[in-house]
Amino acid sequence: MDLAFMQMIYHSSLIMVRITGLFMLVPFYGSRVIPKRIRIGLALLLTVVLRNVVSNNNLELPANILYLSFDILTEVSIGLILGFIVLLLFTSIQLAGQFMDMRMGFALANVMDPQNGNPSALTGQFKNILATLLFLVINGHHYLLRALHKSFKIIPLTKLRFSEVLLEEMLKIIGELFPVAFKIALPVMAVLFLTDIAFGLVARAVPQINIFVVGLPTKILVGMLLLSVSIPIYISLMKGLFKDVFMDLNNIINILGN
Repeated sequence: MDLAFMQMIYHSSLIMVRITGLFMLVPFYGSRVIPKRIRIGLALLLTVVLRNVVSNNNLELPANILYLSFDILTEVSIGLILGFIVLLLFTSIQLAGQFMDMRMGFALANVMDPQNGNPSALTGQFKNILATLLFLVINGHHYLLRALHKSFKIIPLTKLRFSEVLLEEMLKIIGELFPVAFKIALPVMAVLFLTDIAFGLVARAVPQINIFVVGLPTKILVGMLLLSVSIPIYISLMKGLFKDVFMDLNNIINILGN
């Protein structure tokens, strides 16, 4: 078989592997709601587009299957690292939903998440859908594709460099998981906590009232009202968080390239 043709196939395959690694973790691209044919077709389309702009200079065919496996693993790792940065934010949203559900009395009322097929918090699913819609409205998917393109320009194929700086940056980003979740859930949790205190005072003042019967539907009503009222605040907060995610993506790409 022609050597140039083999190099073209190898070059295109590495590009597609990195794209696939990214799509595996990004919530909406890797969602089970999107048929596999569409996801594979999108990955192939991006591969065809990027193949013409991604340099294949100094890219040699692997000598054996071991080197080929290592090159594929390298490209998958790069895609997974980039996708993991985006996934963390949506994981924080799900975690915030679990915090709020515990305060509202929805802890056992999990629903099936259509994106990954796993049960998830009811409130977290609602906020996750809002976040996904907002991500698309602000053209976050366009920025994600630009970040993918930049990764091919900054990080040459098969050239993944792990460093102490990368580890520190990843730990910093992972460390923001719980603070972000608390930031999202704090308004609802704070008001529901005050509601619990109020019911406690009522129970002491009027012992005849069955607080468990009255309290649960009241907390659900208060929680739903707070979710409705706080949507503008949530949207404003998410815009800032998405901006932070884009900056983290840019930093990680630069670190991997250096």
